Amino acid sequence: MSGPTVFANGSACEDLTTWGHVLPTSRPAYRDRVADWTGVGRNTAELYLGMAVHELHGVSPSYEALCRAVAGSEPICALLDKLPQAKRQPNLLLGAVRFLAGPVDDPASFLHFVTARWGAVADTMMAHRTQTNEPGRCATLLPLLTSLPQPVALVEVGASAGLCLYPDRYSYRYTTSLGEHRLGDSEIVLSCAVTGPVPLPGRLPEVVWRAGLDLNPLQANRDDDRRWLASLVWPE
Repeated sequence: MSGPTVFANGSACEDLTTWGHVLPTSRPAYRDRVADWTGVGRNTAELYLGMAVHELHGVSPSYEALCRAVAGSEPICALLDKLPQAKRQPNLLLGAVRFLAGPVDDPASFLHFVTARWGAVADTMMAHRTQTNEPGRCATLLPLLTSLPQPVALVEVGASAGLCLYPDRYSYRYTTSLGEHRLGDSEIVLSCAVTGPVPLPGRLPEVVWRAGLDLNPLQANRDDDRRWLASLVWPE
């Protein structure tokens, strides 16, 4: 097989210095990001308030309100404190409640559901990870992938269900100051707003081999796995 092998991190592509080289996990910047994900060094109330202020404000008003409600509820924080630290993540709690068809549009109802169904909520949080797939990232990677010698092989670290391993199977719509640039004939269209002198691709990459690595790989053809991935998508 000819052509380069491209390594991509499905969780945070910006963690790559150059294609084919992943930043070592001992770097301080990586440790800081892990602390953001798991709440290392912060109590539960601080973790949820920080999520509301820094991640959700202006992006997801409903989830911002829920995280602020959790941060202000000592009983809910006490329940969460019974879980291992890595399992107290806001996205994990929010996803678990949605997975169980709980309310996420009213903070009071949300807190009541978590308390009343804590056993099921805790079990769901313990059994799952916050594995989100954002295939929209393919639109930002496509110019680089198509600039490489073809064909290419793809390896994704942190692949979840592997939806980002198929940049050649989507259609793309790039919006520029000069109009729209379209590529592909798939019914699944990924949109991307472009600013600056970005070299937009004129073709799709030729992918001849692909593989995903994950601690807990999901199967897109399994109902529960699809439902869990859908539960992790923010409402707005």
